[in-house]
Amino acid sequence: MKQLKVAILWHQHQPYYKMGDEFILPWVRFHGIKDYLDLVEILYEFPDIHQTFNLAPSLMVQIEEYISGKTKDKIQRLTEKRVTDLTEADKKQILKSFFICNYENMILPYERYKQLFDKAQKGEDAFSSFSDQDWLDLQVWYNLTWFGPITREEKGIKRLFQKGKNFTEEEKQLLIDFDNETLSAIVPTLKKLYSLNQIEISVSPFYHPILPLLCDSKTALEAMPELELNGLDYRHPESAKYHIESAIDYYHSLFGFKPLGMWPSEGSLSDEVLKIMIDSGLQWTGTDEKLLENSLKDKYFHLEKYFKRSYKAENGKISLFFRDHYLSDAIGFVYSRWNSFDAANDFINKLKKIRSDIINHYGESALDFAVVPVILDGENCWEYYKNNGYEFLTDLYKLFTHSAELKTVKYSEILGQEDFLEPINHIQAGSWINGNFSIWIGHKDDRVAWQALSEAHSAVLTAKDALEAEPFEKALTEIHIAEGSDWFWWYGDEHTAENKADFDVMFRYHLSEAYQYIGAIVPDYLSYPLGKNGLIKQLVHPKGLITPKIDGRIYESEWDNAGYYDAKASMSAMHKVGELIHRIWFGSDEDNIYFRCDKTRKFQPDDYILFSFKSPKEFDIYIRKNSFEIISGDGIKINQLSVAKDEIIEFSLSKNTFFEGFLSVNKPMISIIIKTKTADGELFYPNQGTLDLIF
Repeated sequence: MKQLKVAILWHQHQPYYKMGDEFILPWVRFHGIKDYLDLVEILYEFPDIHQTFNLAPSLMVQIEEYISGKTKDKIQRLTEKRVTDLTEADKKQILKSFFICNYENMILPYERYKQLFDKAQKGEDAFSSFSDQDWLDLQVWYNLTWFGPITREEKGIKRLFQKGKNFTEEEKQLLIDFDNETLSAIVPTLKKLYSLNQIEISVSPFYHPILPLLCDSKTALEAMPELELNGLDYRHPESAKYHIESAIDYYHSLFGFKPLGMWPSEGSLSDEVLKIMIDSGLQWTGTDEKLLENSLKDKYFHLEKYFKRSYKAENGKISLFFRDHYLSDAIGFVYSRWNSFDAANDFINKLKKIRSDIINHYGESALDFAVVPVILDGENCWEYYKNNGYEFLTDLYKLFTHSAELKTVKYSEILGQEDFLEPINHIQAGSWINGNFSIWIGHKDDRVAWQALSEAHSAVLTAKDALEAEPFEKALTEIHIAEGSDWFWWYGDEHTAENKADFDVMFRYHLSEAYQYIGAIVPDYLSYPLGKNGLIKQLVHPKGLITPKIDGRIYESEWDNAGYYDAKASMSAMHKVGELIHRIWFGSDEDNIYFRCDKTRKFQPDDYILFSFKSPKEFDIYIRKNSFEIISGDGIKINQLSVAKDEIIEFSLSKNTFFEGFLSVNKPMISIIIKTKTADGELFYPNQGTLDLIF
C-alpha cells in the first residue's frame, strides 16, 4: 500500500527584544523552557516520526545571550531579587506582570498559584496584604509554570512542583539555574535528532521581516490593488538579501552545515524574493496554499497544493511547498478544545480523506509524488492545550507510527523526487494570512511606521560615506532589526495583548539608535507612540436596557446601551484565518435577550455561526445562509423567538428561555461559546473556556 507523505514544520521565532542591556519581554526564555526543547525531545519516543524545525536567527541569538549570561530579561531580574530587597516599585511590577500566562492551564491547576492570583485581584489591598512568603512563592510560581511537561520531569523541577509553596531563596536559585540548563540543551538536542536523521532544521530570514515589502512596498498592491500607500515607497532588496544570506551564515556557524530550506517570515513570498533565494543557494521554501490559488487563478485545482512545484526563473529554480491551512490551523486553534485522542484521530482521518481524493483524481501512482505540508507556530498554540499538548502529540505520533496509509517526512526528503505537475514562473505576492499583507501594511498606523522606517533607512544610507565602518554597520543593524515583521504585527487594531505598547516602544528605540549611530538628530515624532496602540476591550457588558427592532438592519442607536464581545480583540500573537464575525452585541429589556452579529463578509453556502449556550440552559443555535436551527437534547422551549438576517444578523429570545422567574434574578449571566465554520476552518470565541455575559 502506497503511503501519503505528511511534512510537519514547526516554526519557532521571537522578535529581538533587547533594549540596551536588557530583554524587555521574557518570551524567548519562557518558550525556551516550555516549548523549544520539549517539542524536540518528545521525538525520542517516536523514532519513525520525521519533522522539520524552522528557527528564526532573531530567536536563537537571544537564547545564546541568555546562556552566556550577557543579557537578562526584566522578569528574570525581578525573580532573582531577594524578597527583602524588593522595592515598592518592584512589587507593583510583579503584581502587574507575574500572572501574564494562560489562566486555564497555567494558573488554575496549581492551588498555591491560584491562591496568589485570587489575592492579587484585590487591587491596593493585595499589595499591602502580600507577605514576604507570598512574594517569594509568586516569584517561583510564575517561572515554574512555564516549564514544559517533559522538562518538568527533571528531578529538581519536579521537587518544586511537588512542594508547591513555602519556597526558599535557595530553591528559587535552583529554578533560575535550571532555566539556563534547559536553554543550553536546545541546540545540542536539535543536533542529536538531526544526526539520527529524524529531523531537518530550516531557517527564517534573520530578523523575521516581510521580505516582499522590503524588496518593494508596492508589492502589497498585487493582492490589495485598492490599498492607499500615500506615497510610501520602501524599496530595499539589498535588505531582503541581507536577511536571507545572514540567516544562512548564522545557521552554518550554529549547526555546522547550511540549511537546505527556508520558511519565509509569515509565508511571505514574491517573484523578487524567490530569485534572491535561488541566488543564495536555498533548495526549497514554502508558503500558504492561498498564494498558489491567487497565482493560478481559474486554472487552480485544490488538490494541486499537495505536490511540490518547481519555481523557475532566469537565474535558476527552487522547490515550493504549499501549506494546507485548514489542517495547520486545526492544530493551532481547534484541537485544544478537544479530547486529545479524538483530535489526533480527526487529524489522521482528514489526511486519509486527502489520500483518497488524490487517488480518485490522479490514480494511486500520484502518491509517489504527493505530500501534505502542515506548517504552524511551534510555540504559542500549546498554552491552550492541557499539559502543553503532550497528550495530543503523543496520540498523534502513535497513530502516524502505526499507520499503513500515512508517513511523516522531512521537506528535504521530497527534493530528490521529480515534479508531478508543471513548473511555475510567477507567484502573486502575499502571506499565509488571507494571501495578502494587510496585517503589516493595511492599517494607517502600519504605514506611519513604514514611513518612519523609510526615513531612518534613507538617513543611514545617505550618511555612509561620511562615517567609519563600525558606526555605519551598527546603524544599519538597527534598521534591519526594525524591519522585523513583529513591530508591524502590533500596529493597527487586528491584534491586542497586554504587552502591545512595548512593541511600539522597541520599534521607535531601534530607529532612534540608528539616528544616534550616524550622529543625526532623532526626529521628534519618535518620542511619541506612532499609532493608537491601545488595548481593545474584548468584552464589554451592557450599560442599560435595549429593545432593538429585529430586522437585520443597522440602527446604531438601538444598540447604544448594549454590551459586546470584540472578536478582533481575541487575536494576539497568533492569527486566525477565515474570520466570519468581528463583533457580537448583546443586551436585554424586561422580557427578552437580544443578540447581534456583525459579519466580516457575506455568508457562503457552507458557512455557519454556532451559538452554543452552556448555562443556565444548554442548547445550540446554528445560523446559516438560508436557515436558523435550534438543537437541544433537553427539548428546551423557545418562547418569542425573532430572527433577521440582512446587513447584520439579529435574534431575540424570551428571558424565560434561560431563567425561570427571571424578574428575581440579580444580574443574570449566560455562558456561551461561539463557533464559526468556513472553508478555511473552524474558529472558537473565546479560544478557551466560555464567554460569561452579564445582563
